[in-house]
Amino acid sequence: MNFLFTSLTILTLIAQCSNCQQKSSQNSQISTEKVPYEFVISRSFDDFTPSVSGATISVARLDANKLNIELIFRVGRRLSFSMLTDDSALDFHPVWSPDDQSLIFDSKRNQKIGIWQLSLSENKPKRLIETDNGMCFCASFSHDSAKIAYTRTTTFDPDWWVYYVTPPIKDIRPEQFQIVLRTIETGKDKILTFGMFPAFSPDGKKIAYSFFNGKNWDLWVIALSSGNKLRLTQSGDNDFYPSWSPDGKWIAFCRENPLNSSSDIWTIHPDGSSIMQLTGTNNHNEGTPFWTTDGIYIQTDSGENTPYDIALIPSELLPTTAVARNAKNTELSSAASRKNLTIQILNSTRKKGLAARAQKLLEKNGFAVEDIGNTKKERNLYKGKIYYKSGFRETAKEIANIIPGTQRLYESNKFKFGIVIVLGRNTKI
Repeated sequence: MNFLFTSLTILTLIAQCSNCQQKSSQNSQISTEKVPYEFVISRSFDDFTPSVSGATISVARLDANKLNIELIFRVGRRLSFSMLTDDSALDFHPVWSPDDQSLIFDSKRNQKIGIWQLSLSENKPKRLIETDNGMCFCASFSHDSAKIAYTRTTTFDPDWWVYYVTPPIKDIRPEQFQIVLRTIETGKDKILTFGMFPAFSPDGKKIAYSFFNGKNWDLWVIALSSGNKLRLTQSGDNDFYPSWSPDGKWIAFCRENPLNSSSDIWTIHPDGSSIMQLTGTNNHNEGTPFWTTDGIYIQTDSGENTPYDIALIPSELLPTTAVARNAKNTELSSAASRKNLTIQILNSTRKKGLAARAQKLLEKNGFAVEDIGNTKKERNLYKGKIYYKSGFRETAKEIANIIPGTQRLYESNKFKFGIVIVLGRNTKI
């Protein structure tokens, strides 16, 4: 599996600072970060709503007008694909059960939109939650498998699955969407609050969700024991699809600008403090974050009118992790990595002086370049390539983030140099 790194622009949102927090967090600063991500699954199909269990990723795959659930198995750098559902109905938003033995998903089977469950040991899914008046969708398991939180609405929209990309804002009322808590053993439901996209905290004590304020969607958290609610965001944009970090200290979510329909990934503390923007690429729409120990899996397109792919923001690159916050350790690691590093820059394009300009850029950022020249075999590449020897992966990531344009990373020991950079046409220096 080859990873494609995208360099993300830093956006300044200081003017929005006073509107992004409720009163309890008005003094928190908005932090923007330049965070690269790796394309994990990139193909001609649309892949949505990643959910990860071990080395297995489940996605909703859209092929023409057919929408089903697919499992992707990762073995090293190789991927194998297996269709889990193959039905004329639309199946969407797969969610793993805590024991990893079954999946629940939204489906339009029986001409209703409800929640279905499929055991990995069985061939046919079973209806789990349904209503005769409206829709049930977007379920979340509690950590002990005892409860499910889901969205219920009196609205029936056959294209409900697009809510995961762009939530509805026209001709709806706040009370139309409800967060419902179901006890699995008894089948009893309890309405918790108005809202959509519920997500259980890792300890099962809270649920993050989105609430429609009459104009757009804000992010909220409700404590299950007391019912107390806390508003986390008030930005004027649509904040939706929350996902908790494994330690419960952060919530990742999607923020969509309703004026241009662009969306990015943000993070925030469950108390509404320390809001951070992680992505901000032009013509890219990142969404549906799924936070694991590996990092944050997301869906993202590669530009206008291109399919949605699955990408990963690696945990070591997240500003919310201890590794990223520990500047001393980062500097020591970087210094140790660069000490024994040899770099060669090759130009595959017809742009004169491109390798020399790239050399100056890297040297400005503290790297020593031993050799520059033109390629002999790889000619006129559009996307650049960075070959790195074992042990220099993190340094290769750092270089990919410095060089403008898109760089593909490959581990290879066939070169004399520790890192060989092959510049493509989309590199503009």
